[in-house]
Amino acid sequence: MRRFKYMLLLLVAISCLMPCGVSATETQKDLKIQEVFRRYGKKRNVTMVELSNEMLETYGMTRYKSITIKDDPEALRFTRQCLEVDQKGARKIKEVTDDGGVVSAYYQLKGMEADINRFVLFKVNKKGVITLVYIEGDLDSDDLITLLFTKKDL
Repeated sequence: MRRFKYMLLLLVAISCLMPCGVSATETQKDLKIQEVFRRYGKKRNVTMVELSNEMLETYGMTRYKSITIKDDPEALRFTRQCLEVDQKGARKIKEVTDDGGVVSAYYQLKGMEADINRFVLFKVNKKGVITLVYIEGDLDSDDLITLLFTKKDL
């Protein structure tokens, strides 16, 4: 759990250094979480990241989008509602709840194309900081886990 958190944060930190050249995806438009990115992406206390094509190719991804929202209980409520809709029919790889609400989740969603996998990762920490990540590409669940949990030397 702790390594997952650090690798997710590392991926977000690395992506902050990359130019933002990726637009909203066609395949993400059918997901309710797209509303989280649209509604909160340009607000204060929010960091939104989209990886450039060059960075995406390095990791076998076609899309990567993340958002981190600080100190916004309404955003947390809305994000959980969106996750509840999108996780229907998804493969729950991991889901942790506390006090009736999801605090950590890793879902594999059905891709619109047979060779494209889609993943949603979600985490809310004890301080209420929300991290939501959307990834799609030809990588599978094992590839993504390897990517997240392999120690990288920077």
